[in-house]
Amino acid sequence: MLKIFKKYFTITLLILFIYLLFKENILFKNCILNGCLLFFNHVFPSLFPMFILQDFLLNYHFFSFLELFYPLFKKIFKTKISFSIFLVSTISGTPANAYLISNLVKEKKLSAQEASYVLSYSCFLNPLFLYNLFVTIFDQRVAFKIIFFNYLVSLFLAFCLRNHQQDTQHFSLAIAPLSLSQLLSTSIVKSFKVLITILGTILFYLFICEGLNLFLKQPILNCFINGFLETTGGLTKLSLLRINFHFKLILASFFVSFLGLSIHTQIKNIVSDVSISLKPFLFVRLVHWVLFAGILLIVT
Repeated sequence: MLKIFKKYFTITLLILFIYLLFKENILFKNCILNGCLLFFNHVFPSLFPMFILQDFLLNYHFFSFLELFYPLFKKIFKTKISFSIFLVSTISGTPANAYLISNLVKEKKLSAQEASYVLSYSCFLNPLFLYNLFVTIFDQRVAFKIIFFNYLVSLFLAFCLRNHQQDTQHFSLAIAPLSLSQLLSTSIVKSFKVLITILGTILFYLFICEGLNLFLKQPILNCFINGFLETTGGLTKLSLLRINFHFKLILASFFVSFLGLSIHTQIKNIVSDVSISLKPFLFVRLVHWVLFAGILLIVT
């Protein structure tokens, strides 16, 4: 019965959007163009250099050097592999970390069960991307606080979930180094593949948001729904809202913690072939928001 309802509900929505696509053709055309501008103005300049940086750091064994500091974090991370993934994720952000986790599962260096928990606390929006957005929404001081406490809450959650980590005695992210020309070409191709997927997913959800915006006239609800579906669009709308500072902070913390269905879709597509469950991921993201919002309200 539920499957039949979902089927006809989906068909009804598709028919509605096809109707709106023709009726509001200029509006949706502008939505696609604005989505591309949003991507190239905010997402691409932040993510592309960080993707390249991650590959260079991996190639020249920078993270292998940082693994020497693992004993200092042994109380938080039960295994070196979870510590290493967390380190890389702080730089590359999401969904690039999902590619790394998926590859480690395929190489049998990480179990699918452990991967689902590591993924749940190692998902971050790119720090440079966050900084560029929050400087415009708040100010530089608040932007740094949001980024710092986002990592701090994730470390606490890693500690809480350490019993779901399986002890791996010998592990390192060190890879066979490539020459500079090989590394650059490989990294660019891989980065563009990820970025094109991100662009397509963002445009899809912005398209849905534009359809909903025709019916959602209340600014705060409109901003929340947009951020729930696609974080970048939600944060952009948040920058235009004239609301109480602390309420704006709560919304911002939700968008950063939950990440939006757009990123959820990207992650699900990436890990679909390695059977990683996303149930822990969804639960931990909501717990992250509660803790994150609470801390920000206290310290800001």
